[in-house]
Amino acid sequence: MTRAASEARAGDLRVLVVEDEELTAQAHAAYVARMPGYRVVGTARTGAAALAALARAADAGCAAHLVLLDLGLPDMSGLDVARTLRAARADVDILVITADNELPSLRAAAQSGVVGYLVKPFTFAAFAARLRAYRQYHRALARGGAGRQQEIDEALAMLHGGARPELPKGLLPETLDVVAATLRSASAACSASELGHELGVSRVTARRYLEHLVDRGEASRTPRHGGQGRPELEYTWLA
Repeated sequence: MTRAASEARAGDLRVLVVEDEELTAQAHAAYVARMPGYRVVGTARTGAAALAALARAADAGCAAHLVLLDLGLPDMSGLDVARTLRAARADVDILVITADNELPSLRAAAQSGVVGYLVKPFTFAAFAARLRAYRQYHRALARGGAGRQQEIDEALAMLHGGARPELPKGLLPETLDVVAATLRSASAACSASELGHELGVSRVTARRYLEHLVDRGEASRTPRHGGQGRPELEYTWLA
């Protein structure tokens, strides 16, 4: 290996893929391989195997920077893996990848200190956007300094659901993730009242997030006909 190639490899962000389905794990590893500046350092099919692999890598001086963590593991919840790592103050970031888009799981993931999550199924474009944002975030942290705060904020916003670097005042990236995931998985168009009831927020709050998704071109808004009382709008996921 040439010196330039060695230095480029040393600067790569190291990724551990944690996924119990073998074909899915292979697909995620292939996605990582397509990303410049990243390399897969291993895969794990269980929570215990993931924790052991991370410990071995850290002891060997080549700790992973990022874990792509599935929540539905056979031996323990992915959330338990995240909590174990946080309790041990492991110097590794976690991007949750899961088919579970239920609000309690998404909230628990956020509370476990993850840098973001992707809800299956997703496209390579969505995956690539998260990893590009994570690399930007990692570089901004490495440089440090108060002048880098805006870079860190922008990268974090991109990690959370691909949001624009700056959201309108009062909108939170975490809540936008949940609203988007709920609308995406809905079997039919839903109103702000219906979505707000499901998520436990007011109709006004739900509508602000839904309107933001419409502005971003990820949702559509149409009048709902046939009901009684005041006219109501309904929203459908497009992205």
